[in-house]
Amino acid sequence: MPKNKALEQIQSFGYQGKRTAFEVYCRKLIAELEIPYCPKRNTAGFQINPKAKSSKHYISRSAVFKHFWSGKEIDEADLAHVLEKHPRLIVLQQCIYHFRQIYEKSNVELLGAFIETYTACDFKAINSFANGLFADLDAVMNSVTSPFSSGFVEGNNNKIKAIKRLMFGRAKVDLLRVRVLFAR
Repeated sequence: MPKNKALEQIQSFGYQGKRTAFEVYCRKLIAELEIPYCPKRNTAGFQINPKAKSSKHYISRSAVFKHFWSGKEIDEADLAHVLEKHPRLIVLQQCIYHFRQIYEKSNVELLGAFIETYTACDFKAINSFANGLFADLDAVMNSVTSPFSSGFVEGNNNKIKAIKRLMFGRAKVDLLRVRVLFAR
């Protein structure tokens, strides 16, 4: 029986103490009588006892997304079960695959087909992503066709912003300028 139900039952008999006192008493009873109780639960609501071996098999959300994004190996039966239980993930998996194909083949026609396909998608996050690509189409087309990357510039921007955050409220623009110019 869960503690909150036990507390309600005991309160119906006239117990007027605090909840914390009741929980301390319950912990003492559990320890003294060696009652097998584990307060931790997983996201599915099952009790988790770290000392006991689990007979259940779980696959984590991060493992599924690492498989989609990085190609990390995952058991085929697990993947089939997850995709059967959450069919919208099939759309996400296809979206990631098609987006990778655009950059692997450096093909602008694939980009156009991707945007056309996924702006009509009923998956809100993917639809928003495709609309964002369409809104900034020239820059995205340049990133697909160009062998150059803006990573160096973005890294410098990030470094400057980090220095600016560190310097906030400490000094004026002159010292900030010096810190940015001589940053490594």
